[in-house]
Amino acid sequence: MKETVIELKNITKNFKIPIERRTQMKDYFIHPFRKAKYRSFVAVDNVSFSVSKGEFLGIIGRNGSGKSTLLKIISNIYLPNKGEVISKGKLIPFLELGVGFNPELTAKDNVFLNGVILGLTRDQIKAKYKSIIEFSELQGFEETQLKNFSSGMQVRLAFSIAIQSEGDIYILDEVLAVGDLAFQQKCFDMFRTLKQQGKTIIFVSHSMGAIEEFCDRVILLEKGSISKEGKAFNVLQKYSEISFNKSKISKTDKIDEKLKIKLLNSKGEDTSIFDSNEKVTISLEYNLKEIIVNPNIEFIITRDDGTVVSSISTYNIFNIDKLEKKGHINFVCNNLKLISSEYFISIVIYNKDLTEQLVSIERIKNFKIFSKKTNIKGFFEIDGNWSF
Repeated sequence: MKETVIELKNITKNFKIPIERRTQMKDYFIHPFRKAKYRSFVAVDNVSFSVSKGEFLGIIGRNGSGKSTLLKIISNIYLPNKGEVISKGKLIPFLELGVGFNPELTAKDNVFLNGVILGLTRDQIKAKYKSIIEFSELQGFEETQLKNFSSGMQVRLAFSIAIQSEGDIYILDEVLAVGDLAFQQKCFDMFRTLKQQGKTIIFVSHSMGAIEEFCDRVILLEKGSISKEGKAFNVLQKYSEISFNKSKISKTDKIDEKLKIKLLNSKGEDTSIFDSNEKVTISLEYNLKEIIVNPNIEFIITRDDGTVVSSISTYNIFNIDKLEKKGHINFVCNNLKLISSEYFISIVIYNKDLTEQLVSIERIKNFKIFSKKTNIKGFFEIDGNWSF
């Protein structure tokens, strides 16, 4: 049996939210004895779980579900109103990256300043300095004042300093948002290294592809409580259902809640992580309240920033006589040549001549593409041969 290194027992955290604000001094003089009114907000509600040594635990949930608050409690930044946290080993939190940076100092000076805050000695920082600059991709900017850096450059620098701190437990909150795709790939490589070293990791992310690839176990939070816990595939399926119920849906008179999309890889496995050029099957399962005659179905693929990458439609290509009340439709893409990024699939079902949208669901499914090729701009990889 593996050793338990983190244990949460009935953790509850409340915040007081002011109902009214006193913004001027005269408010205090006119009503000196009036007490401010607050409402209580429960961010984390009676949460209990344990983490074993060497485990890679994922925590997911919609915005406001309590993920970041829970990580701050584990990291001893917040104290819970009820319950206790027991941890064994040195804990390294990747939460408020860049806290302690001085914008008037250069990048080099901030490396030493932030390194000391994180518990590194000056000799340790000197030994790791080159690695920090190379990892953050800031060669040539070491003597530049931090106030002249973009926000992305600052966070990359903070992240690069933080990973030099050696610990037993790593707390990662949305670290994949700190850079471009090339930098994110470095983060993935770092995850793999930490996992191989047997480090314990708690990882919060909205990237379902990363959660599925790295996490041994996943916890789903809803309104501060644990909604589901277990293997990544099962918990992500539950999370997709929650997101689906809150998705933007139109013409719901023709559809019930059991419409879902599966993505199958070249082995026929249901997943959300694919290599570029891999065969992908989009499988739509549906339950309709009524039969739809001569429909046209369109899958729309968008990048994570909302840009439409491509669409796949049956119009003038594949004729459907009618959609029965229950069934499934597959589209097989022999090689999906998208470049590395996170993507979303939306679905629209039209009538015969495309004059009416019968069903429209945005971002019903997300997936991630990895490619070995780098420095590619645009959306797609283009095959061809060079000659000289």
